[in-house]
Amino acid sequence: PKDDPTLLFSGAGMNQFKDQFLGRNVTYKRATTSQKCLRTGDLDNVGKTSGHHTFFEMLGNFSFGDYFKKEAIAWAWEFFTTVLKIPQELLWVSVYKDDDEAYDIWKDVIKIDPKRIVRLGEKDNFWPSEAPSKGPNGPCGPCSEIFYDYGVNLGCGKPGCSPACDCKRFVEVWNLVFTQFDRQSDGSLKPLPNKNIDTGMGLERIASVIQGVKTNFETDIFKPITSEIRKAAKTAGPDKVLTSKINAIADHIRAVTFCISDGVMPSNEERGYVVRKLIRRAMSHCQ
Repeated sequence: PKDDPTLLFSGAGMNQFKDQFLGRNVTYKRATTSQKCLRTGDLDNVGKTSGHHTFFEMLGNFSFGDYFKKEAIAWAWEFFTTVLKIPQELLWVSVYKDDDEAYDIWKDVIKIDPKRIVRLGEKDNFWPSEAPSKGPNGPCGPCSEIFYDYGVNLGCGKPGCSPACDCKRFVEVWNLVFTQFDRQSDGSLKPLPNKNIDTGMGLERIASVIQGVKTNFETDIFKPITSEIRKAAKTAGPDKVLTSKINAIADHIRAVTFCISDGVMPSNEERGYVVRKLIRRAMSHCQ
């Protein structure tokens, strides 16, 4: 990250806009980005799930005191249904439990079926997660997520199944964050100088939806890498286990490649240690 000593790597699309969200150095009011990100918090899940990665590209659009909820929601819906041509009936949305404004926009302006709108708590629909009760201090706000429905055959089959369920029927493809508060040390939410928009849509995840595959590792982003690894693999074992290892190796190869290309070489400290750790983990999956 440029000029931010608090972070080893950019882990979110909004990292470089901290000043703008706080109302400082606002020389432009709108931005659109494709941000290279690296996270290691879910390292043990990489390869085992359909969408966990260490390196990924986060697509997003941002407003610093310009447009707000109504425009962000309308443009997201237009992009999915008109540009990407995803059938409306396959899209569900969630809103923060107390955010009646966002709920009404989805119901009355976008006119999505209320049955496909769910209200969730601060763990799922506030950014950062659980910020009102647990922090961290700083810019935060409620969010509204858009989900793609893979269908009843993939899920738990229960009548009330919705994005609140963790049965993998629904995958979150875009998070619209309404950054309007500055959390204080006493836990209070102070309104920011401006109401802002921070959205995030993972390139790999939306690619899997558009390409009609069930996991990110089956997209054309990963296929060339996993195919070569599979050719070279000499380990025996259940296919599910082998596939999990191949996916993890592919992810780590991508992460290491992008880190090195940005000047982070393997070492024993700070960013270089993370790169070295990813290389070692990839090697451990080869055994």
